[in-house]
Amino acid sequence: MGESPKDRALRAADSLKSESYDIHRLAREYGWYLLVGTFNAIVFWGFYELLYWLDPLQFYPAVVAWAISFALSSVQAHYLHRRITFRSDADYVESLRWALAVYGIFLVLSTISEFFLVYIADVNHRVAWAVNMCAFGFANFLGLRLLAFPPELDGKE
Repeated sequence: MGESPKDRALRAADSLKSESYDIHRLAREYGWYLLVGTFNAIVFWGFYELLYWLDPLQFYPAVVAWAISFALSSVQAHYLHRRITFRSDADYVESLRWALAVYGIFLVLSTISEFFLVYIADVNHRVAWAVNMCAFGFANFLGLRLLAFPPELDGKE
Protein backbone atom coordinates (compact mmCIF):
# COMPACT_ATOMS: atom_id res chain seq x y z
CA MET A 1 0.00 0.00 0.00
CA GLY A 2 2.40 2.64 -1.19
CA GLU A 3 -0.32 5.23 -1.69
CA SER A 4 -1.97 6.81 1.34
CA PRO A 5 -5.70 6.17 1.82
CA LYS A 6 -6.36 9.91 1.52
CA ASP A 7 -4.45 10.23 -1.79
CA ARG A 8 -6.06 7.10 -3.20
CA ALA A 9 -9.56 8.24 -2.21
CA LEU A 10 -9.00 11.72 -3.66
CA ARG A 11 -7.70 10.26 -6.92
CA ALA A 12 -10.65 7.86 -7.11
CA ALA A 13 -13.09 10.66 -6.27
CA ASP A 14 -11.68 12.68 -9.17
CA SER A 15 -12.23 9.74 -11.54
CA LEU A 16 -15.82 9.45 -10.25
CA LYS A 17 -16.34 12.97 -11.62
CA SER A 18 -15.20 12.04 -15.13
CA GLU A 19 -17.61 12.02 -18.06
CA SER A 20 -17.49 8.22 -18.24
CA TYR A 21 -18.72 7.88 -14.66
CA ASP A 22 -22.22 9.17 -13.99
CA ILE A 23 -25.05 8.64 -11.51
CA HIS A 24 -26.48 5.84 -13.67
CA ARG A 25 -23.24 3.91 -13.49
CA LEU A 26 -23.03 4.47 -9.73
CA ALA A 27 -26.62 3.25 -9.34
CA ARG A 28 -25.93 0.19 -11.52
CA GLU A 29 -22.82 -0.66 -9.48
CA TYR A 30 -24.74 -0.22 -6.24
CA GLY A 31 -27.44 -2.54 -7.59
CA TRP A 32 -24.79 -5.17 -8.36
CA TYR A 33 -23.24 -4.53 -4.95
CA LEU A 34 -26.60 -5.27 -3.30
CA LEU A 35 -27.15 -8.39 -5.42
CA VAL A 36 -23.66 -9.77 -4.80
CA GLY A 37 -23.91 -8.57 -1.21
CA THR A 38 -27.05 -10.65 -0.72
CA PHE A 39 -25.09 -13.78 -1.58
CA ASN A 40 -22.22 -12.61 0.65
CA ALA A 41 -24.69 -11.95 3.47
CA ILE A 42 -26.11 -15.47 3.18
CA VAL A 43 -22.60 -16.91 3.54
CA PHE A 44 -21.88 -14.51 6.42
CA TRP A 45 -25.20 -15.46 8.08
CA GLY A 46 -24.34 -19.16 7.82
CA PHE A 47 -20.97 -18.64 9.51
CA TYR A 48 -22.61 -16.40 12.12
CA GLU A 49 -25.34 -18.89 13.06
CA LEU A 50 -22.88 -21.78 13.23
CA LEU A 51 -20.41 -19.87 15.38
CA TYR A 52 -23.14 -18.44 17.59
CA TRP A 53 -24.41 -21.98 18.19
CA LEU A 54 -20.90 -23.40 18.78
CA ASP A 55 -19.92 -20.48 21.06
CA PRO A 56 -16.20 -21.29 20.64
CA LEU A 57 -14.83 -18.82 23.22
CA GLN A 58 -17.63 -19.26 25.76
CA PHE A 59 -18.33 -15.54 26.16
CA TYR A 60 -20.23 -12.89 24.22
CA PRO A 61 -21.23 -15.39 21.52
CA ALA A 62 -22.92 -12.77 19.33
CA VAL A 63 -19.79 -10.60 19.24
CA VAL A 64 -17.40 -13.50 18.69
CA ALA A 65 -19.62 -14.98 15.97
CA TRP A 66 -19.97 -11.56 14.30
CA ALA A 67 -16.24 -10.80 14.28
CA ILE A 68 -15.09 -14.22 13.05
CA SER A 69 -17.85 -14.48 10.43
CA PHE A 70 -17.14 -10.97 9.18
CA ALA A 71 -13.45 -11.74 8.77
CA LEU A 72 -14.06 -15.10 7.04
CA SER A 73 -16.59 -13.75 4.57
CA SER A 74 -14.52 -10.67 3.69
CA VAL A 75 -12.10 -12.51 1.40
CA GLN A 76 -14.95 -14.15 -0.50
CA ALA A 77 -16.79 -10.82 -0.72
CA HIS A 78 -13.67 -9.10 -2.09
CA TYR A 79 -13.34 -11.64 -4.89
CA LEU A 80 -16.98 -11.41 -5.93
CA HIS A 81 -17.12 -7.61 -5.77
CA ARG A 82 -13.87 -7.42 -7.76
CA ARG A 83 -15.18 -9.66 -10.53
CA ILE A 84 -18.93 -8.92 -10.60
CA THR A 85 -19.74 -5.60 -8.93
CA PHE A 86 -16.88 -3.44 -10.15
CA ARG A 87 -15.33 -5.58 -12.91
CA SER A 88 -11.99 -4.30 -11.74
CA ASP A 89 -8.61 -4.95 -13.33
CA ALA A 90 -6.86 -3.80 -10.16
CA ASP A 91 -3.97 -5.97 -9.02
CA TYR A 92 -5.56 -8.74 -6.94
CA VAL A 93 -3.22 -8.53 -3.95
CA GLU A 94 -3.26 -4.73 -3.87
CA SER A 95 -7.06 -4.57 -4.11
CA LEU A 96 -7.33 -7.27 -1.42
CA ARG A 97 -5.13 -5.22 0.91
CA TRP A 98 -7.25 -2.11 0.37
CA ALA A 99 -10.48 -4.11 0.71
CA LEU A 100 -9.27 -5.65 3.96
CA ALA A 101 -8.41 -2.16 5.22
CA VAL A 102 -11.98 -1.05 4.44
CA TYR A 103 -13.45 -4.24 5.88
CA GLY A 104 -11.19 -3.91 8.92
CA ILE A 105 -12.56 -0.47 9.77
CA PHE A 106 -16.12 -1.72 9.47
CA LEU A 107 -15.25 -4.89 11.37
CA VAL A 108 -14.20 -2.80 14.37
CA LEU A 109 -17.15 -0.40 14.15
CA SER A 110 -19.77 -3.09 13.56
CA THR A 111 -18.37 -5.38 16.27
CA ILE A 112 -18.67 -2.53 18.78
CA SER A 113 -22.19 -1.93 17.50
CA GLU A 114 -23.03 -5.65 17.81
CA PHE A 115 -21.82 -5.66 21.42
CA PHE A 116 -23.82 -2.52 22.24
CA LEU A 117 -27.00 -3.73 20.56
CA VAL A 118 -26.99 -7.24 22.00
CA TYR A 119 -25.44 -6.82 25.43
CA ILE A 120 -26.30 -3.24 26.37
CA ALA A 121 -29.54 -2.49 24.49
CA ASP A 122 -30.75 -6.12 24.81
CA VAL A 123 -31.65 -6.44 21.12
CA ASN A 124 -32.06 -9.99 19.79
CA HIS A 125 -28.76 -11.06 18.23
CA ARG A 126 -30.38 -11.78 14.85
CA VAL A 127 -32.03 -8.34 14.77
CA ALA A 128 -28.68 -6.78 15.70
CA TRP A 129 -27.04 -8.69 12.85
CA ALA A 130 -29.57 -7.27 10.38
CA VAL A 131 -29.24 -3.74 11.78
CA ASN A 132 -25.46 -3.87 11.39
CA MET A 133 -25.67 -5.21 7.85
CA CYS A 134 -27.96 -2.34 6.86
CA ALA A 135 -26.16 0.35 8.83
CA PHE A 136 -22.72 -0.22 7.33
CA GLY A 137 -23.63 -1.37 3.80
CA PHE A 138 -23.51 1.85 1.78
CA ALA A 139 -20.40 3.16 3.55
CA ASN A 140 -18.72 -0.17 2.81
CA PHE A 141 -19.70 0.17 -0.87
CA LEU A 142 -18.13 3.64 -1.03
CA GLY A 143 -14.98 2.47 0.73
CA LEU A 144 -14.56 -0.41 -1.68
CA ARG A 145 -15.28 1.80 -4.70
CA LEU A 146 -12.87 4.53 -3.68
CA LEU A 147 -10.01 2.50 -2.20
CA ALA A 148 -10.04 -1.14 -3.29
CA PHE A 149 -11.56 -0.76 -6.76
CA PRO A 150 -11.00 2.81 -7.99
CA PRO A 151 -12.83 3.56 -11.26
CA GLU A 152 -9.64 4.14 -13.25
CA LEU A 153 -8.74 0.47 -12.72
CA ASP A 154 -12.03 -0.90 -14.04
CA GLY A 155 -12.11 -3.52 -16.74
CA LYS A 156 -14.13 -3.23 -19.90
CA GLU A 157 -17.88 -2.74 -19.45
